[in-house]
Amino acid sequence: MRLFLLERFQEWGATINQAEILTTLVFLSLIVLASVLSNLITRKILVTVLKMIILKTKNEYDDILIKKKVFNTLSHIIPALVIHFSIPYAIPNMPEAYHLIQSFTYIYMVISVLVVINSLLNALNDIYDLIAEKRRINIGIKQYIQVLKIIFVVVGVILIFSVLLGKKPGAIFAGLGAMTAVIMLIFKDSILGFVASIQLSAYKMLKVGDWISMPGRGADGDVIEISLSTVKVQNFNKTISTIPTYALVNESFTNWDGMSVSGGRRIKRSISIDVNTIKFLTPEMIERLKKIHFLTDYITKTQEKIDKWNDIKGIDNTLTINGKSLTNIGVFREYIDNYLRSNFRILKKYEKQKFIIGDREVEKFVINDPNNFIDENDSEIENHLSKIDGKTVISDTDSFLLRYKDFYQLENNRIYKVKKIKKIVIKKGTEVEIEDFERVVVQQGLFCDDMTILIRQLSPTEKGLPIQIYVFAATIEWVEYEKTQGDLFDHIFAIMHEFDLKLFQAPTGKDIEQLVKNNI
Repeated sequence: MRLFLLERFQEWGATINQAEILTTLVFLSLIVLASVLSNLITRKILVTVLKMIILKTKNEYDDILIKKKVFNTLSHIIPALVIHFSIPYAIPNMPEAYHLIQSFTYIYMVISVLVVINSLLNALNDIYDLIAEKRRINIGIKQYIQVLKIIFVVVGVILIFSVLLGKKPGAIFAGLGAMTAVIMLIFKDSILGFVASIQLSAYKMLKVGDWISMPGRGADGDVIEISLSTVKVQNFNKTISTIPTYALVNESFTNWDGMSVSGGRRIKRSISIDVNTIKFLTPEMIERLKKIHFLTDYITKTQEKIDKWNDIKGIDNTLTINGKSLTNIGVFREYIDNYLRSNFRILKKYEKQKFIIGDREVEKFVINDPNNFIDENDSEIENHLSKIDGKTVISDTDSFLLRYKDFYQLENNRIYKVKKIKKIVIKKGTEVEIEDFERVVVQQGLFCDDMTILIRQLSPTEKGLPIQIYVFAATIEWVEYEKTQGDLFDHIFAIMHEFDLKLFQAPTGKDIEQLVKNNI
């Protein structure tokens, strides 16, 4: 081909040198044209057809390859290959120019390959996130992907420098050994972040989606990204806090994920009672408070016990101080406790009980309604049950949970009945259907029946006697939680006068004004 063009140009009147130049220009033009056409054919035809095929498949993972433009970046390598293999025919008698073009072509190919690898690693990270979301895997790989990116970039830079300096890559690698201290300084944060990310993953301290609080770093919100060197937290005021990954290992932070898993959020608030309003109940007050639904049984049974004890001891009842008596503050605490329990959300669960077998004490999960329990499951479940002291119990908890892992789960020393549900979530811009477990609810309510409930007195202060309400709302949603907490204390404040109790309140300007008027 080259000889043919040289002969034609000489026939048309060109000298040998002119024919060489013209032939070279023609070859270079053809190479440029071939490179452009190869890029267009690859990008406009092959990539487009490939996209159409992928979008028609039901597999959502290959869609990510399109979104991350893996095939688009791959098309940039083709023109470089065309130039690399065809340039020797264009300038065979120009070794310096040939080596220069080949060097730049090689550099371009290295950069193109790095871009492809970067897009591919991003796609792999997103694919893993989708799989992790479906299978509920709480370990991210973004930080490891970033380490791979750094390695590939370093290798690519070394290859580029080896071309520019005319040295072998091995010699440059050997030279890096003397720069270890400098490299360690440059990549200090990345190295610390990498080690910290391994610790965070290994000990399951943190994952994307967790609500964390880190006051020292001004962070209080949801984790939206965990990378090699930083963790991004979207605060509840929609601002973004960026925390060094290693800071989460070196410093303390609060992870609220346990609350989300439990399905309940703690209410811990105190009300201060004016101690001047605390007193024994009079017969009239007892009869009045008996009419309150939540106190009828308590007052009746407790008063019977008190009367019996006073009779046995021969107590003179003309003075209440002589014997046992009910107090308005005690009955008030009992009322709050019964009120909370009447609003329990009751989950289907089975609890442990201790048994004495021979000289051993064992704990077994008790099935209170064995017939219903068997009817809800298959006939094989009877093989996992046994009788102890007339009660039906689960013989071997481990084998039972392994066999019925899709229906029962162990949490906080209780076995909960669960059911599978399907959710559609948006992950990395893609709709993903995931399976999750939901605890079976027997009765809807406002407070958790499987968590601590406590109505207690705290130490008296100059602001009165604090009565602390410690209970868990049956929701983890902030708005619902605040509404439940607000409604509870609205009710408590409204019924206090029924017990002749008053809330402690510091004197206001109006109180002082009224006091002055009364003295005058």
